Amino acid sequence: MRIIKLKCESDQANFDQAVRAVAVESEDEANWYGKPTANPACPVLQWPKFAWKEVDDQKGLGKRVNARLAQAPTFHPLKEK
Repeated sequence: MRIIKLKCESDQANFDQAVRAVAVESEDEANWYGKPTANPACPVLQWPKFAWKEVDDQKGLGKRVNARLAQAPTFHPLKEK
């Protein structure tokens, strides 16, 4: 069983921004299924991938955020003569 860290996909302040550690029991294209490690008595929950992003421990950014940053164009301002 692998443990992943999930955070709300929205970065808006009115959404809970806490990172949740989840023991994933199974996964499909749309969801992770697992229990939060903070509460082992909790039943298996469905964590929809459209609403949650997996957080990269090393950089603190979600994998989707990293992918968006990698695709962003590089801006080079022109120097005035």
